[in-house]
Amino acid sequence: PMERNLYHLTADERRERGIVSLPETLGEAIEELAQSELVREALGEHIFSNYVKLKRKEWDEYRVQVTEWEKTKYLASL
Repeated sequence: PMERNLYHLTADERRERGIVSLPETLGEAIEELAQSELVREALGEHIFSNYVKLKRKEWDEYRVQVTEWEKTKYLASL
């Protein structure tokens, strides 16, 4: 158990304690998934590789979208 707030620890302190962060984006999660032998074995190679390929495509489509927040924040400064 951890009695300190993890967000108050430095990266070095987290590393020293063996604390690993979860992926922060879909892209990071996909890359973690792509390394998972457990999921590969559970789904089978064909489904696994196609699923990872599909999710990478989905991430690429998502990350190029311009949100309303970005429009409001950045277009106003032009």
